[in-house]
Amino acid sequence: MEKVKDFNKAFRSMRLLTIISLTGFMATTLVYIFSYYYLKSQKEKQDVYVVTPQGTMQARMVQEEDINPFEAQLLSEIFIRHMFAHDQDTYVEHTETALQLIDQPGGLMITKAFENGDVRNQYIRWGSRTAVETDSIKILNQSLPYQMVAYFRQQHFIGNEQKTELAIALKYELVRTHRHRQNPLGLMMTRVDFIPYPVPEKTAQIQ
Repeated sequence: MEKVKDFNKAFRSMRLLTIISLTGFMATTLVYIFSYYYLKSQKEKQDVYVVTPQGTMQARMVQEEDINPFEAQLLSEIFIRHMFAHDQDTYVEHTETALQLIDQPGGLMITKAFENGDVRNQYIRWGSRTAVETDSIKILNQSLPYQMVAYFRQQHFIGNEQKTELAIALKYELVRTHRHRQNPLGLMMTRVDFIPYPVPEKTAQIQ
């Protein structure tokens, strides 16, 4: 008789433990479900949609440390256009704009060369100006920092007549920096150096 009582007691204890375990499991599952839907609804509230002629599209947030290839190309073009194309009236403004996009050693290297060539006074003396034509801007790798090369030609004009043309090639790295009014893309050129501009091979004439 005592064995039967002990068995019943053990059975009731096991049943109570099972009920408690099942209740805890169900409660935990409900908590996870509610948390999932809450986080999902919060995310949907933060989604950004862009209206385009092709329809409404959801925007995707890019990590701040990532650099979009389009941004890399754009910053390079802005730098080249301002640092190497100007006249007596725009020289200071253009170079100051370009200096916001390059680190101090690189900026000093280029502006020092301008000073040694007395560029601004030559503009004033001859009424001349420079313009640039970009041939290509290439990204050499797929990881940060971007390693890049830019090929362009600086043209020297007096009046409307082109006097000279100088082929220039730059090699540099592109890194992320803080955004500000003078550098809204938040990118900076570093380790800038002049490299030889490849001369295209002439096609041999067939005799």
